[in-house]
Amino acid sequence: MIIDAPITQLNDKYKLLTSLIAYEAQLDALVDYSLADCECYSLLQQKLDEVCNLIADPDNLRIWHSFAQCAEVDRQIKTLRETAMKSLCLLEKHQSRCAINHALSFTHYLDGLNHSASCEIEAAQISRDSRVLFIGSGAYPLSAITIATLTQATVKGLDIDPDAVRQARQLDTAQLRISFEHTDLALCLAQFQPTHIVVASLVEHKWEVLSTLRPSLTDSQKVLVRYGNGLKSAFNYPFNASLSLGWRSQPIHSGSSLYDVVLMEKAHGN
Repeated sequence: MIIDAPITQLNDKYKLLTSLIAYEAQLDALVDYSLADCECYSLLQQKLDEVCNLIADPDNLRIWHSFAQCAEVDRQIKTLRETAMKSLCLLEKHQSRCAINHALSFTHYLDGLNHSASCEIEAAQISRDSRVLFIGSGAYPLSAITIATLTQATVKGLDIDPDAVRQARQLDTAQLRISFEHTDLALCLAQFQPTHIVVASLVEHKWEVLSTLRPSLTDSQKVLVRYGNGLKSAFNYPFNASLSLGWRSQPIHSGSSLYDVVLMEKAHGN
């Protein structure tokens, strides 16, 4: 039996749409269930892992490329992203509480982050003498901890959520040169004077952050921006580095299938 190509493509579109809709509904329900019963956090983590697999699936990427301009697909990706972000923030706070109360080891989590972080560290030339400001570090700041662990650099995590910062401060990081703040970005820049800045993929208004950073930056300071466009934007906020007037940008191959990274530097004479 010969199947008409346009019909097959439409089937692919609705296959992707129904997956996006289903995952959004399940995450939304699991957020409520987790708040009511902490035993459900394991189910929430499992479902978030499934969303990550959906994003990394080559077949789903192929389908997305065929319907990249479809408003319905774009709308559902954005809807899933907002629910996924809410779910992840809730899960991170739960994981942070568990680490505080039960002294959980970071080793298992760090192993999963090491390869991607190593690529970013090498590209940005982060070393023991570096001062790294991590914007959007969260309640369970694994990326910031990974950088501090691998490089022994001085790291400061910055987050707009005071509860997240409070929880991060309670983690056992005494062996690292790392601290966490809930403060104004411009003030933090002036006081901390970082050599490197990392903008987390969960930071929504990346260009606003860069606009705040730019007047205070020197030509030697480096900014790593994590982001996810297209299907990856179901789990990350997007970013268009091609709009970087007054910046020099270089894509970094981090090895991550979940987000992309671009290295930004202030253009000379700007």
